[in-house]
Amino acid sequence: MCEKQFALRRPCANCPFRNDDQAIELMPGRREQIIQDLLTGAAGTFHCHRTVYRSDSRNHDEEGNYRPVDVCHCPGAAAMTQKVGGRDMTLVQIAKRLRMIGLDHYDDALPLTIEPDELDLDLINTRY
Repeated sequence: MCEKQFALRRPCANCPFRNDDQAIELMPGRREQIIQDLLTGAAGTFHCHRTVYRSDSRNHDEEGNYRPVDVCHCPGAAAMTQKVGGRDMTLVQIAKRLRMIGLDHYDDALPLTIEPDELDLDLINTRY
């Protein structure tokens, strides 16, 4: 795990988890699925779309397949797992335990993201 993966501390200008009108629209239910996957452990992280789809295509091979080499964890998704589930997504937990990032690493992202009641989540099935 590389500290560079944690370079972003605040949601990007159009993060789908932002609480303003700049957030990109996702398919219905997609934000909820991302958060539920992070909270159940089905997914260990969610990468920032801006770092996945870089203009030089460095995170995709010649056939266009996703091969991440330079991506960051999404601060918006990280803040949402804290807000909704009261805990960090798996890779953030690991980074904090290894002292790669501070306990307050994503605190600046919290006020910039939507509130849990804006999502239609199945909180009973988000425990692991």
